[in-house]
Amino acid sequence: MEPSRELFEYTSGRWLYNESLRLSERRLIFNVSELKRAAARCVHKPESEVSQFFKLAEGGFNQVFQITMEDGTDVVARLPYASTQPHRLALASEVATLDLVRAAGIPVPKVLEYSIDAGNPVGAEYMIMEKLPGRPIGDMWFDLTEDQRLKIVSEIVQAELKLSRIDLPAYGSIYYECDLPPDTSRASGMMPVPFDGRKLCIGPHTSLRWWYKERESLDIDRGPHRSPLELLSCVAAKELSWLKAFGRPRLPFERAYRECMNYKKSRPEEHIESLRNYLKIAPYLVPKEAKFHRPILRHPDLQPNNIFVSENLDIVGIIDWQHCSVLPQFLAAGIPNYMQNYHDEVSLNFLPPKLPENLADMDDDERSEALEKFRRRHLHFFYLGFTQRLNGAHFEVLDRRTDLLTRKIFSHAGEPWEGNNIPLKADLIHVTRVWQLLMEENGSSGPTIPRCPIAFTEPDVHRTINILQQQEDIDTQLDNIRSAIGIGTDGWTSKEEYRGAVERARLIKTQGVDGLDTEEEKEMTLKHWPFDDFDEE
Repeated sequence: MEPSRELFEYTSGRWLYNESLRLSERRLIFNVSELKRAAARCVHKPESEVSQFFKLAEGGFNQVFQITMEDGTDVVARLPYASTQPHRLALASEVATLDLVRAAGIPVPKVLEYSIDAGNPVGAEYMIMEKLPGRPIGDMWFDLTEDQRLKIVSEIVQAELKLSRIDLPAYGSIYYECDLPPDTSRASGMMPVPFDGRKLCIGPHTSLRWWYKERESLDIDRGPHRSPLELLSCVAAKELSWLKAFGRPRLPFERAYRECMNYKKSRPEEHIESLRNYLKIAPYLVPKEAKFHRPILRHPDLQPNNIFVSENLDIVGIIDWQHCSVLPQFLAAGIPNYMQNYHDEVSLNFLPPKLPENLADMDDDERSEALEKFRRRHLHFFYLGFTQRLNGAHFEVLDRRTDLLTRKIFSHAGEPWEGNNIPLKADLIHVTRVWQLLMEENGSSGPTIPRCPIAFTEPDVHRTINILQQQEDIDTQLDNIRSAIGIGTDGWTSKEEYRGAVERARLIKTQGVDGLDTEEEKEMTLKHWPFDDFDEE
């Protein structure tokens, strides 16, 4: 019997815009019988003993299938889409990372078999793992009490402490040496040997920004990097290489930004100038104290759906280690995105959260908003509190006043350029404003503080900061509109909610355009409406 087409297509939701593109990215044709055979082989069974085979989950980079044997044994097969970058390396690195962190005492799935060669009998790269016990806390996160959430946060911090104790020789991603092409640079000194004697090493970063679109074809240094400055410089060198080879004037990818930039195309030369300015200050971003240079491995997306817990809310598994990178401590630090609340001054200043005294007098909407604000502050505060108590080296970085700026500018310098020159330039301006503090925190003082090597005119500063503030306001508006429509940042919604989302989006568009004053405003708004199909190039 022919396998169902649904096995090869994305079926877990819909997109409000550019749906055909999203679906084509997630289409994966493979040999079902051969995958069953490989899964059975992992548990020493013939293919004939496979009793169930079904799609368990699918996301932006992979499909996941559960295979059950007649005796009840379950295994999980994870197949990256053909569009998932970097080919071969992403899966090879995740396998090695899983083995390494499992040896360090982190509960992760045990890898039973894998192949990084899409020319194998299955017809796709794959990884077969033991199925984890428990269930994701994403299913229950908002039903937990505060004490239950804090128990989980405490266990997350303890897991991060175990990760931080792994000795690593360089910055990059983790591999088995046998999985890297012979001519690929690697650093293997001081690496642990997890299980079967195969040698681990640090090789090229698998983080998507190093490989995004045409970047995969560039002959650039993706690591391993032996010093923080080498890493800081190479992220900018990567973008400079891409801009020189492929850069062209373009409108910002985020269509809602285009109005505040007068619908003018951004020139690559502007971003090249910012990257060159970044390279001038990069040496000064490195703390002098060597303890901040320690290579640290952290999970790239520590959100509730990737954390499995038991009935007693003990963490029994952490999944999705794809695209992990080892970074110096001062760049690896940070509160996991799902727990951080940096946009709030109370959280930013590490102040204990308090409920409003007039909570009982609020209407339902106000009370709901106040409780949500308290929950975000509460999570942020207690993550920091547990980190301060259990993982002092991490907290020491988080407690530096310029830590957030340093990580932000490193991130913006390495982000694939998509027509928005503002975030990196605004970071550079911020650096000039806090130069003395940055130098003092990084080990300089008094007359030894060097002069800042970059400067900006007041009109340039005013224009850049003004546009940045507009973009941040637009981000808030977009979050509110997406929430009202019921979609994610890429337009995704569940199949059940799709029709309603389409109708809500239509009403919001009609009301938004009807409220404009001139025909020109209406024309440009319709042309660049952020919830319609568009050319992503």
